[in-house]
This record gives sequence, structure tokens and C-alpha cells, in this order.
Amino acid sequence: MNIETKPYKYNEFKQFLRFELGMSDNSVISYLSDLETLYKFYKKDIKEITPEDIVAFMSYMRKNQQSLETILRRLSGISQYFDFLIVEKEIKVNPVEFIAKPRQWHKLPDFLDFDEVEKLISRNDLSTPVKERNYLIMETLYATGMRVSELTAVKIRDIDFKRGIIKVTGKGSKQRIVPLYPSLLKSLEDYLALRQEYFIKDIDSGYLFLNQHGNMLTRQHIWNIVKEKCKQNNITKHVSPHTLRHSFATHMLSNGADLRTLQIFLGHSNISTTEIYTHVTDDDKRKTIMNFHPRFARK
Repeated sequence: MNIETKPYKYNEFKQFLRFELGMSDNSVISYLSDLETLYKFYKKDIKEITPEDIVAFMSYMRKNQQSLETILRRLSGISQYFDFLIVEKEIKVNPVEFIAKPRQWHKLPDFLDFDEVEKLISRNDLSTPVKERNYLIMETLYATGMRVSELTAVKIRDIDFKRGIIKVTGKGSKQRIVPLYPSLLKSLEDYLALRQEYFIKDIDSGYLFLNQHGNMLTRQHIWNIVKEKCKQNNITKHVSPHTLRHSFATHMLSNGADLRTLQIFLGHSNISTTEIYTHVTDDDKRKTIMNFHPRFARK
């Protein structure tokens, strides 16, 4: 496909999948293929596609003998593209969200167990300002469930140290408030002096986490921090910043958090998106019964 025939912000979407969502190379290729298929079908401004267009596209795929599984997989990739355009403030709604989808639509998210998270956010090496900043990035991601793009955009003014909360700006510029536990608040407050001394250069942009040139961190930079942390702690799973978001949600539900509150913390506009984590915790509960219930454990 020539550059001039690619969908709008094609390369930026590719970077988003890789460094915002931490997808594998094969998954990125699949999602881009899904997007190209839609683009070839319509050959019009992809930002103008409506829910009716999506239904027509589904019918087209069905007429071409594509399985339900394939259609759902393609729609998943296309939906992610429209979510990306919302993040980029190019559109306000995702047309795929209006389409009724069967339960198979959702793929259970990957997450870390608590011990693995503890390794990633350990304070075992704070010997340099960069290492201390990286530790705080990891813990803040896990403590708040923020998306990586939300984290990079946080400014010091977004943290209310007295009230113990942080203001997060999510998709479509929607803002939400997430509480911070006291130990993290103290660490962030201590970090401000370090930030002033080692990371501020000529002008203070106000962003909480900065690179060594005093600029806002990129999604790729944070993805590399997570990757390096996993390597240091011998964690072989495919882990991205988004994995910490999934881990936050899964652990919160496992420990008794209610779904509505978790929806607010994650910034989900629809609670059905949050409900995907109940499948993970339901599986854990099922395993517990199978392993420990006397009617099953002794068989």
C-alpha cells in the first residue's frame, strides 16, 4: 500500500499500538490489516464512517464467507483505531461502539500477579535520579490504572497533595479524579525536589515526569522503561504499560472493589468495558472452588 493511500494517521496509529498498548509485532500487523481492509472497502474519509457503515462492512465480510470469529477480530482492530482517533481528538465517538456484539468480542486482558507487580515497583535501586523517576512512573501507573498517554500528560498542578488525589485527562479530554495512597503521595512530593534539581532545564513545562532534557516523556520512552524493569526482574511475560492498567483493575476487583467505582477510576464511558475484568476474577474464583472445595479437591 502506497503512503498516499494509507488511512488517516496510519503511522501514528502503528506507534500507538506498539508503544501505548504494548502490542506484539504480529498483533500490530493484524490491526493494521483490519484497518486497511475497511479503508479499501469505503475509499472515503475514514473519520466520516458511521455505525451504519460498520454494519454494511460486517455484511460485506459475511457475504464473502468470513467467519464470525474473523469478523469480530477485524472489528476489534477497527474499533481500536477509532479509539485512537478519540485520544488524538480527531473524532468524538467510536462508531463501532454502537454495534451490538456477542460475548466473544472481548478478549480477556493480560495482567501480572501481585508478586510480579511488587518486583516491578520495588525500591531496591534508587541510586540515580533517573532510576528514582522510573520507579515512580511504574508505581504511579499501577496505583492509578492510568493509560500511558494519560501519565505523560500529567502536570504537577494536577496533583492535590492535601486531598490526596490526582486529576487525569482521558479520552475525549474527559477528566476524572483518582485517589493516591499516602506512601505514593509522599514519594511524589519528595520527587519534586529531585525533579527541580536534575530534570528542569531552561523552562519548566510543568509536566510531572520529564526526560533528561527537561521535556515531556514519550509513550515509547515509558514503554522502554517497563521493558527494562521486566528484564531486570526476570519477568518473561509480554508486559507493557497497559499491562499495569489491567493489573490494577484485576487486583482491585479481586480485593473487593465495586465495578462502578472501578469504572470511574479507569475512565470507561461504558461499564460493559469494565465488566471484562469480572471474567478474569470469576476464573480465579472458579479455580479456588475447584482446588479447595471438599467436593472437588479430594477427587
